[in-house]
Amino acid sequence: MGKIGLFFGSNTGNTEAVAYQMAEKFNETESGLVDVHNIGGSTPEQILGYEYIIFGIPTWNVGQLQDDWAIFLPKMEGMDFKGKKVALFGLGDQNGYGFNFLDAMGILADEVLIQGATVLGLWSAQRYQFEESLATEENGEALLGLGVDVEGQASMTDDRIEKWVKQVKEEFGV
Repeated sequence: MGKIGLFFGSNTGNTEAVAYQMAEKFNETESGLVDVHNIGGSTPEQILGYEYIIFGIPTWNVGQLQDDWAIFLPKMEGMDFKGKKVALFGLGDQNGYGFNFLDAMGILADEVLIQGATVLGLWSAQRYQFEESLATEENGEALLGLGVDVEGQASMTDDRIEKWVKQVKEEFGV
């Protein structure tokens, strides 16, 4: 078992592709560092078996959770995340859905925080263009995780992933 459990939900395959791209970057320096899991087939016990956790979630429609995450989220109530370090990434379309960009990541981050986790991997909101998001800190300067927009900023995805993975490895201490 790796040190980091990466759990994603994906309807179209975009979030899955980003998850595996991240795992590849994490595993470049230490083989087997990250285990990748589809949240649709995961259990709370499986997640809590990791000290370091990454959650990946796309935002659907007008700020809604992806299907598998919508089913899993109620299971998070009562999960004890105390002592767990969690990083998040979200996929969204800032041009088409600028009034709820990455909202699902914000909803998931809120639940993780309620359950006692430490959220790491915050990411600058400066190079995004959106009106509102549940995935920002109160001051709006940082996202609660990495934002990936494969529709409007696809050319930035590889660089963002590389920098975020390096940041998260340092913050996790792995």
